[in-house]
Amino acid sequence: MADSLPPALPPDLVIAAGDPGDETARRYRYQWTYAAISCCLMLDDTQDTIEIFCEHHEDVLLKHADGTFSGLQIKTRASDQEVWKAGDEAFTKSCARFAKLEADFPGQFRQFKFLTNHPLHAAKNNQDICYVLAIIKAAASAVGLPSGVTTFLSRIAKEAGCSDEVAFVALQKTQASSDLPKLPDAMTRLVQALTDVWSRAEECPFSSVRRAARALVHECEEASSLAHEDVLPAYLYATADPVSHELAARLAGKRIDRERMLRVLDQGLDELATLDSEPGLLIDPGTGNSDLLQKKLDAGGFSAVSRNSAEDLRDKADYLGLVWTKKHGRIPGLQRYAHVRSLVLSDAAGAFERAKRDDAKFGIEMLADLRARFRARRQESDQLYDSTDEHLEGFAYALTSECKVVWSNDRSWEVE
Repeated sequence: MADSLPPALPPDLVIAAGDPGDETARRYRYQWTYAAISCCLMLDDTQDTIEIFCEHHEDVLLKHADGTFSGLQIKTRASDQEVWKAGDEAFTKSCARFAKLEADFPGQFRQFKFLTNHPLHAAKNNQDICYVLAIIKAAASAVGLPSGVTTFLSRIAKEAGCSDEVAFVALQKTQASSDLPKLPDAMTRLVQALTDVWSRAEECPFSSVRRAARALVHECEEASSLAHEDVLPAYLYATADPVSHELAARLAGKRIDRERMLRVLDQGLDELATLDSEPGLLIDPGTGNSDLLQKKLDAGGFSAVSRNSAEDLRDKADYLGLVWTKKHGRIPGLQRYAHVRSLVLSDAAGAFERAKRDDAKFGIEMLADLRARFRARRQESDQLYDSTDEHLEGFAYALTSECKVVWSNDRSWEVE
């Protein structure tokens, strides 16, 4: 009988093959991180960059104080790939984009940059990117270039759909560099850049600056996408000129200026750490018992109307928890849900201790104390995400339905 095959490992213990989605996502995040690094130019008084655009004409578009622009192409390669050469399709496509921008916006671009984290071929020949660009930069015109460089120039012009003369002007402005950080080092480089140019970073620990850096990367991610569409009013397309309104919103979403950058950094720096839990201990919204909620509120002296309101607010709080899981992913959403619940549970415990007495029901007094604490948290800018005070009260009722909060010393439901 043939030997039996060894048992196959389960998929959660085997690296996926032929599914590069995670690697593609990593490279997009690298691009957003470099856009955030570019934003640091706006905080450097020796530079004249006044605005950054993400995924607008170029991967990163810089606007300078004199009204000119710089276009940046961000390209990454794994360390085991071939070095960059002038004939590589990705490089020629980048150059063609530069030439097309020069044709569409003559004289408005100060420079174009091909930036990569991978070495460039260096052999002083027609496959040497820097060598070819240096020859074009030193030439007075496209006429008389070496034959190999002329062939390269004509290829770029053809791909861009422009004349050799326009392509020549664009390539004279083009630089190539392999000085970008390696994929794992991009965030560290951003934190270092912020430390160099952002005054608040000097007084903060590394972890806080890193949190602010992540907020800036997320802002660049939003600017790189069509996130503006998520906040456009529903009635926009019924207006007389919806196209111009949408275009204005798109450009505003992609534009990051100094004010927007500093606002994002400040928010990221001031954001409080969440009360995280082990993923296996997280509780899904809606796991409470409505009958238990009603009995405990009744014991606390709540009227029928108040009990109905409590159940309604409990449902709204649980629904907000579900929204967080859909919007941010199950674990991050449940972490938010657990964080807010922990704050409310702490406040409910304090309210119970202050309101409790042996001779009367005190649920209403406890609720008034709890509501005051919710208002105080909001004034203190505690991390409540998008919870309203009503949501916070609803979380208290959700905790009540799970037997974590009580509103009286009477526990008659325990013996029923």
